[in-house]
Amino acid sequence: MTEPNKKVTPLPLWLYVLGLVLFTYLFFTILRFTADTPGNILLAGIYFIEFGVHEASHLIVMFLPPVLVAAAGSVGEISFVALMTYAAVKAKSYFAACFTGLWLMLAFRSVGLYMADARAQQLPLLGPGETVQHDWNFVFSQLGWLNADVFIGTVVQAIGVVIGTISLLGVFYLVYRKQTRQF
Repeated sequence: MTEPNKKVTPLPLWLYVLGLVLFTYLFFTILRFTADTPGNILLAGIYFIEFGVHEASHLIVMFLPPVLVAAAGSVGEISFVALMTYAAVKAKSYFAACFTGLWLMLAFRSVGLYMADARAQQLPLLGPGETVQHDWNFVFSQLGWLNADVFIGTVVQAIGVVIGTISLLGVFYLVYRKQTRQF
């Protein structure tokens, strides 16, 4: 049961500025992200969660046709974080929404890099058994899009950068609003 008329103590401006610095650092770290060198412990931890969601997504839809099962890992990666972003916005937790927006940028970057690697197949893959099938090599081969792998992967990464930029601008806006006492 909540107490009526309970006053919430606002956070000091320096915490918002610290958040801005950390989010800016995270944004630029994600821009340099590669699967084999995640950049720092925070990004490595987030990527580890994404990897788990990716693999779980394959298992959840394993009854579907193989091409959908192969694509489900990456779709699940992006959908999971998009749902967290939606929940943060709906709860009016805007700093959390900006954080999950940056996480969504990482998800798009990860998926885009994986897609762009479909022909080259140079990324290290993990999975059961001796041979592991590259999801996007299989999907793009089935759809006849294998020659467009780099283009598609680059577009997906660009979408992530746009989302991340909007999220970072959101943090700047929140700090500005805090500084001018408008919220």
